[in-house]
Amino acid sequence: MTELKPRIGLLAGAAFAALAATLNAASAEPLTVVELFTSQGCSSCPPANANLIKIKDRPGVLALSFNVTYWDYLGWKDSFGRQEFTQRQVAYEPPLGHDGP
Repeated sequence: MTELKPRIGLLAGAAFAALAATLNAASAEPLTVVELFTSQGCSSCPPANANLIKIKDRPGVLALSFNVTYWDYLGWKDSFGRQEFTQRQVAYEPPLGHDGP
């Protein structure tokens, strides 16, 4: 077991060094973060998801998708929905001048 610990530390160190090098290289180019708040029970979400898929591989784009829970009241509970994702979207509302998602 003691032989394994130094190897894990070495691997973690190497992974961290690789990540740091990648981040340093990427920091020269601006990053655009696109967040889609979606739900399995949302009828307008499939077209929005299709748009996210179109842009996800563009250089400098980080595409994120978060399944929210507020559409669950329609009767189809989103199996990927998380309350923390709903709260994330709600936190954006006041600074953006919105009242509700």
